[in-house]
Amino acid sequence: MGKLFWKFFFGFWLCLIAAAVATGTALYLMREKPASSDIAEGPRAQFMLETIQEVLEGKGPDALRNLLDRNRQRTGNAIPVFAVSSKGEEILRREVPDNIQQRITALFNGEEQAEQGTLQVTAQDQSKWILFIPRNRRHPEPSTNTSTGEPTPPHADKRKQREALEPPLPPVPGAGIFAAFLASLLFAGVLAYTFSRPLNTLKNAFREAGKGRLGVRISNNKTGKKRSDEIGELLSGFDHMAEEIETRIEQQKVLLHDVSHELRSPLARLNLAVGLARQNPAHLDTSLSRIETEAERLDNLIGQLLNLSRLDANQNAEILREHNVIELLVAVVEDAQFEAEQQSKLVEFTDDVRHWNLRCHAESLQGAFDNIIRNAIKHTPENTAVKICCRVQNKQLRIDIEDQGPGVPSALLPKLFTPFFKHGEHSGHGLGLAIAKKSIQRVNGELSARNCTPHGLLITIELPGSR
Repeated sequence: MGKLFWKFFFGFWLCLIAAAVATGTALYLMREKPASSDIAEGPRAQFMLETIQEVLEGKGPDALRNLLDRNRQRTGNAIPVFAVSSKGEEILRREVPDNIQQRITALFNGEEQAEQGTLQVTAQDQSKWILFIPRNRRHPEPSTNTSTGEPTPPHADKRKQREALEPPLPPVPGAGIFAAFLASLLFAGVLAYTFSRPLNTLKNAFREAGKGRLGVRISNNKTGKKRSDEIGELLSGFDHMAEEIETRIEQQKVLLHDVSHELRSPLARLNLAVGLARQNPAHLDTSLSRIETEAERLDNLIGQLLNLSRLDANQNAEILREHNVIELLVAVVEDAQFEAEQQSKLVEFTDDVRHWNLRCHAESLQGAFDNIIRNAIKHTPENTAVKICCRVQNKQLRIDIEDQGPGVPSALLPKLFTPFFKHGEHSGHGLGLAIAKKSIQRVNGELSARNCTPHGLLITIELPGSR
């Protein structure tokens, strides 16, 4: 068990003990507090009094006395209702506390009014009685059997009188305290284990991830299953973080492999051109031209890689400014139309929006438009057109760029915007669309692609902003 477990354990345990002590003290004080009246009140007491009243009024004192005697003989205890006559005698000759006896005498003399918990009854033989139940007392049996008239033993009479006057002793609380102690110990241990176990699992998972084992997942552990609370969210957050880091590292490995492969080809051609120049000086101009071409390709590739890396790291020295996206797009479309005409192709531009403001890096966004449109021109056959349409949809600017090429297999569409993705004979380095996606995402835009019917590829750009 770690330090966290013991902190939780002792913290919960002390809280439980403090709560138990406070509750026990409150109950003890409430128990020791004297009652405001020595006569029982409430619905239960009233029901018992009314039951005895019916017997007195219907059958008289003798019937009540016989009823109480039979109940005492059957159960061993007398019914706790006291019935005192106008002569001051209790029907079972039980001892009436002096303070209650004085109040009963005053009631019969008309000196006081009946208080709560007492009931004045006129029996069948017209005798007067007052019924009540003493509060918190065990009532002694009469000194003589009211049915046979035989006296009870003197020692029994004294013992019962003493029990009537003395409250019962409270039970020894040792067993209860020990049981509460064990229960609090067990509860604190379970609660501390419930909290500390997933946190220890999380600590071990971080330790494994720190060693480079990013494949560790807490959701595969029993600790992370079936938890929908905040701790479960914390464990799921770790899994998401580890998965994201692992994915990014894998992407970097793939990118590094692709970069080395892309650089190797022009470098090999450079070495070949240098070797040819040395072997045959007569073709020096041709070799130098080849070297210059490959150097430009290398420079272009490295520039694209740096641009992609900068966008991926979300770093750009340029400050974002408010620009009219339509103006930026029109400038790119005009250049693309000129280039397409040289290849016997067209670029058709439909503009339903004249102005759309967006805080962006103009050069980066124009570069994204240029990469997408040039890619469409590259894959569009001669004597066909690339269609570009702008409109506002769902409070966003939507730009559709559709070519007439063969499209991309559906299985490869998710990879279309990944670095070094190539498809078809017109593919370049495979970085243009990846850079375009990063640029558009940087301004909180979306880039998607789908195949058209019967052929062609439609790339959709959605940008936030306002008119």
